[in-house]
Amino acid sequence: MTDPHYAGPEDAGHAAEPDREIVLAWVTDWPGLEVYAPVPASGRYPRDRHGNPYYRGVRLRTDTPEQPPHRPGGLLSDADWTWMIRSEHIWRHVTDRFGAQAQTIVLALARAGCLTIGHDLQGSRPAPTPKRVYPHPDLAAAEQDRRAYRRDRQNTLQTRAGELATDLRDEWPGVARALHATDHPDRLSWVVNAATDLATGVVHDSVRAFVQTHAGDTKARDDVQRLLTDLGFEPDALAALGLSRNPYIGIGGPISLRTTNGLVDLSLLPGPHDIRLSPHQPLHLDVHAGTGPLLIIENRQAAETLCDAHPEIPVIWCHGQPPDPVVALITEAAGQRAQTLICTDADLGGVRIATRIHDHLGAGALVRIIDVGAAPHDPGRAFSTHNRTHLEAFTARADQIGAFARSCLARGYAIEQEATVRAAMNAALNTKDC
Repeated sequence: MTDPHYAGPEDAGHAAEPDREIVLAWVTDWPGLEVYAPVPASGRYPRDRHGNPYYRGVRLRTDTPEQPPHRPGGLLSDADWTWMIRSEHIWRHVTDRFGAQAQTIVLALARAGCLTIGHDLQGSRPAPTPKRVYPHPDLAAAEQDRRAYRRDRQNTLQTRAGELATDLRDEWPGVARALHATDHPDRLSWVVNAATDLATGVVHDSVRAFVQTHAGDTKARDDVQRLLTDLGFEPDALAALGLSRNPYIGIGGPISLRTTNGLVDLSLLPGPHDIRLSPHQPLHLDVHAGTGPLLIIENRQAAETLCDAHPEIPVIWCHGQPPDPVVALITEAAGQRAQTLICTDADLGGVRIATRIHDHLGAGALVRIIDVGAAPHDPGRAFSTHNRTHLEAFTARADQIGAFARSCLARGYAIEQEATVRAAMNAALNTKDC
């Protein structure tokens, strides 16, 4: 009886040549795939006592192995694709990652030439359950090159960031801190780009011009102004770079907008109203007499709900970290009210926003920081090491900002849900202090 593992009679005159790959042509269970026994690294299969080659494991691969591998569209996320091709994986790890879809995914990748699937033999056929998957060598090598490039790029960026931080720390301490604290390669590259332009005195015509200069595409990072603000860049640094767009302020409730052409009563329509500020048209806010405390809200949806539920209360919605012109109007409005309530998301960005507003209102102002974490809520995303480190810097303060930061750290996650903000603000408005 012929050994099914045997590829055929050998040519004795070529015994010293490397063995040819053995294909199990009789196994046709997987359309688009073929089963083969890889030649050992030595170039020779082991022999049985009759001199025939034998093997204990086989692999499934595309039936067109001469074609280059191609990534199937829509099958895997970028992270899952990278994980799959960077190295070989035992089958348990594949099922841990992809669950019931593991078999479907690896068969599709095998048909696309991206990997081979290893099986033990049961008789003359592959065992039902795979043992290991092996990425195509070209894909694995390309991923290793990409990871090496990213490591080299990260090291270069961090070295450059350290040099720039030393150069800029006296004039722009916030920029220097951002250079030291930012570790994500993409964000760090934008921080380094901006800091380099600051150090060399480059001024851009707009945010789009800045992005075009550094990425060749105006849409590559259209949120770069907010990114740099959240990372700690001073508003004046953004202005020096030419990145300060005309800021917006959201206004609702019994507030009138005073311009050189007269008063506009914003309370006649439900707010908040988005007002774009211009350096060429000075504006002032007049809060109507006999109204409640001034509410400063970060969450837009919550601001809209509070304007509808409490039309008698003046509300300012700030678009993230407020620049100087917005802070000036908030300070002006707060000076006309007996009390100001500041309600932001309970995270690093929220603490920074609350701090900036709180510290500009002056020591004599009656201010309350509303911690939305005191209301019933669902836990949000866990704080990163970066966020925890920067929150800790605020905890040394002995005022409400310090207490707010300590509460955020104690929870360990962000809170930014609209319903939670509404509940916290409604509870604050219903206390005897308001």
